[in-house]
Amino acid sequence: MKLNHILYSTLFSGLGVFSFFLLANYVELSDNVLDALYSLGMFLFFIIAFNLLGYSTVHLTTWVDNQYSVNIYRRRKLILIYTMVMVMFFLLNYGLLVTAKLLVGASHPFVFPNGGWRILIVVWLVELVILGLLLANRSMQHSLKLQKQAATLQEENNIARYTALQNQLNPHFLFNSLNTLISEIRYNPKNAELFTQHLSDVYRYILQCQKQRLVTLKDELGFLDSYIFLHQVRLGNCIHVHNYISDKCEEMKMPPLTLQLLVENVIKHNVIHSGKPMVIELCSVEEPPALIISNPIRTKKCGVVSGMGLKNLSARYKLLCNRDIVIENKTDKFIVKTPLFP
Repeated sequence: MKLNHILYSTLFSGLGVFSFFLLANYVELSDNVLDALYSLGMFLFFIIAFNLLGYSTVHLTTWVDNQYSVNIYRRRKLILIYTMVMVMFFLLNYGLLVTAKLLVGASHPFVFPNGGWRILIVVWLVELVILGLLLANRSMQHSLKLQKQAATLQEENNIARYTALQNQLNPHFLFNSLNTLISEIRYNPKNAELFTQHLSDVYRYILQCQKQRLVTLKDELGFLDSYIFLHQVRLGNCIHVHNYISDKCEEMKMPPLTLQLLVENVIKHNVIHSGKPMVIELCSVEEPPALIISNPIRTKKCGVVSGMGLKNLSARYKLLCNRDIVIENKTDKFIVKTPLFP
């Protein structure tokens, strides 16, 4: 801020000195008027006057920038403001010369013969060009600042949206798990302890990854073991995961709870019981890195297919990397391909 004030003061003072010497030397004035102009008081007055007018213009421009969203619809008002600024600079040059002539009692203080008006206009135009460059630079800096603020707000908005999407774990899962736990406590107490441990692991992982945008595939697979166990107890031992993922890909990263959402999608939309067990296959490809999850299609007759789970996952990938998941709905197999990150 101090540096800006020093730069502005230097610029406006230099503009005042430039105008002073150009007007004094090239506008043909009498010797008495020149003596009045070349006094120290008039020289300082030039500098002070240009600083006052220059800073007034800067503050006026700052106000215009801050009110831009309103004033953009009032072009006449903007034109009027900047026209007044240009007129003020012209009157300043003209007024200083007239004042000098009045101080020495010149007979025609408002007249500048022999090309004086042309020099006065040239000086005025040069001042406007320099001031215009300054104001254009300030407006550009202000625009860049607003763009940066907008980008920051957009990033914060994306994080908030991503977190909201990430936290949309199906509440029915907890309800079903607690009902299953009650049943296990009554009929299989030993298994109830193991069920409780896996349920605790599932929700510990959910809490741990809430603030993370990416986790390793290895962590997701560890979570999936506990998540599948809970469903195996609830549905019977009729859901299995075949893992064909390479060790190299396990260190790749993906959005947390991706596997939970994909497996939940399989369980929600397919018939699964002891007579029709479900096998979910996981495999990976290295170029480009991706995880592929597939399952046979056994659509429930009365099932309502909303697609919200996959839309949720797609939205998370869009916010993270502007990439999308690939869905292949074949006759007998449903396949989802999700990108992996290094």
